[in-house]
Amino acid sequence: MTDGQRILYIRKLIKKSQQDFALMLGISQAALSDIENEKNGISYPVFKRLVEEVGIHPYWFMWEQDPIFRDNSFHDKYKISYKDASPTASVSASATSKKATGKKSGAQPEVTMEDILRELTMLRGEVSKIKQEGKKSR
Repeated sequence: MTDGQRILYIRKLIKKSQQDFALMLGISQAALSDIENEKNGISYPVFKRLVEEVGIHPYWFMWEQDPIFRDNSFHDKYKISYKDASPTASVSASATSKKATGKKSGAQPEVTMEDILRELTMLRGEVSKIKQEGKKSR
């Protein structure tokens, strides 16, 4: 899934209109539409609001690792069963998590916004390198 597809999925999952979801994220409806349609990427402030206000787990948004929401209070807030909010295959995600952290399956390592920002910065750098290589090869 792309970032835009994940944003759209979350919006539909919590049953919000584009206007209502845009208000939750602190952006305009047009900006949300551009993100959902892959015309624009997601900014750090929008990502931060997704995590803090909407309750999205950063690991799910970045790597599609279950769970989608940071904790069960968000399932309750949006009246969503845990089963309905699991579009990804948790088997491969938990295996990856277990290997990366050395912890038992299901145990999530503590993640901070600084960790997430660092990861996003590294990913943006990699994308820039790939784009530059693509331009050079033309």
